[in-house]
Order: sequence, then structure tokens, then C-alpha cells
Amino acid sequence: MGGSAKASSRDQHEPPEFSMAAGEFVSIYNNPKEHGKWDAVISCFFLDTAHSIIKYMKTIYDMLKDDGIMINFGPLLYHWSGPPMRPNDKSVDDYHKRNSGLDNRYLSSVDMSWDDVKDVMTNVGFVLEEERLGIPAQYTSDSTSMMATEYNCVYCVVRKPAKK
Repeated sequence: MGGSAKASSRDQHEPPEFSMAAGEFVSIYNNPKEHGKWDAVISCFFLDTAHSIIKYMKTIYDMLKDDGIMINFGPLLYHWSGPPMRPNDKSVDDYHKRNSGLDNRYLSSVDMSWDDVKDVMTNVGFVLEEERLGIPAQYTSDSTSMMATEYNCVYCVVRKPAKK
């Protein structure tokens, strides 16, 4: 999961507070006591773990102070992608029946392109400050073998604008 840091009025030489929690991100941080408390949210190989990237973006936006930033790096692999519909699935109901044993999040997740994710970010209220696409990043590799998994990743910085 992504980590977050919040600064306080402490001496500038003291390290910032840092948070990292095991569990489902939205259920932990979509809490009024977290709203407007964070200067930054930094995520790595994280956004695509959402079954609803819209909920992730709203939660992060609410967590941030005015002028706070989110820095993200990672692929769009989408861990909650459900199995594909088959030709014998005559309807969405058939598909849901065939996959009734799966967690519902697999059946309700939407896999978005990067352009769709940017639209979500801006519709939530973020301003895109920086973007780099197609950055190669190895996820797993073994230098003693010929095995390596490499993703084309997105790096971005978005800002929650200050209220006027």
C-alpha cells in the first residue's frame, strides 16, 4: 500500500509523521479524522490495486490539505479484473451466475486507461502538475537467470488546489 506523511508545526528538523497501514485503503483513510491532515500521499505500484479508482482518488483528495500533492508511480495492471465474458454467457446475469463464487469486487471493477484515470483525477478536483509515461520498471527479476517481469509505468504528480 502507499505511504503517507503529514507535517506538523514541529521543528523543521524533526522527521515528519509517516503512516503505513495494512488493510483496505479506503476503509482506513476515508475517515473524517484523516481529512485535510496530509501534506502528501506517495504511492508506488498502488493505484491499480483499487476495485474503484474513483474511491481511491476521492479518499486521497479528502486526505490532503489544500495545496497537498499526490505522487504516483506504477503500472495499470488492475488486480480486481474479473474473468472475461465467454461466448456462452448470453447475458451479464449469465456471467454473474458463472462467477458467483468470486468476490463481487471482481465483477464490479472497471479497468481504466491512463487517460480515463487522468479524467477521474481532474473531475475529483486535482490539477495534473507532472506526467511521464512508459517508464520501464522491473517488478520481479533474477539476475542469475533470464527471467524478468517489466512494466511500462506512469509517473505523475497531482495537486489539490488551495481553496480561493
